[in-house]
Amino acid sequence: MAILSVRSSSAIEHLARVLGVLLVLVLTVWAFWANSKRHTERLNAQFGIADADKRLSEAEYAQVQAFITDLRQRYGIEARVQVTREAPAPPASMASGSAERAKTLFVGISPETGKALVLLPPLVERALGPEFAPRLVNEHFPFHMAPGKSWQKGLLLALDLIQLRLAALAAEPEAATSETATPKTSTPVQTSISQAGNTKETHVK
Repeated sequence: MAILSVRSSSAIEHLARVLGVLLVLVLTVWAFWANSKRHTERLNAQFGIADADKRLSEAEYAQVQAFITDLRQRYGIEARVQVTREAPAPPASMASGSAERAKTLFVGISPETGKALVLLPPLVERALGPEFAPRLVNEHFPFHMAPGKSWQKGLLLALDLIQLRLAALAAEPEAATSETATPKTSTPVQTSISQAGNTKETHVK
């Protein structure tokens, strides 16, 4: 209890001790909050990965987690990544027309069957173009799941490509705004994606 005591011989020393105790309490609360936030983010990212056989390495798993967290924090998009021995399939909660389907991106691959499935939220699909997901499914993933290739590398490259395309689309309205010196009025990235989707289609290279 002596540590928390604020008794002192002068008013200045008394104030200094009170402020010191308050500072310790504030830092303790902040550290607890920050740790809880990081733990929650890790749990949310883990929930988005289905790799029952744990075939992703620790570094690969961490990269997928970072992808899921980035989409949620920057764009408000939920992401689900599935690695399976069966044909890939989204959760039942992602049924067509459901609220989750409208805001969730799904990437599933099955190295054993050579099949892949990519589902994009409507806004993202409209922005990236109707050929983006089919080309990942029919060209990108089959190439990386072929004998002698690395499906893990193919998965991470696909996630990187999605991030790069979304970042490029989100940056376009900001660049146009700075060129015309018009105050920025739209900050949600979903709006940027929608605007970009109305003007052009971006294809997988």
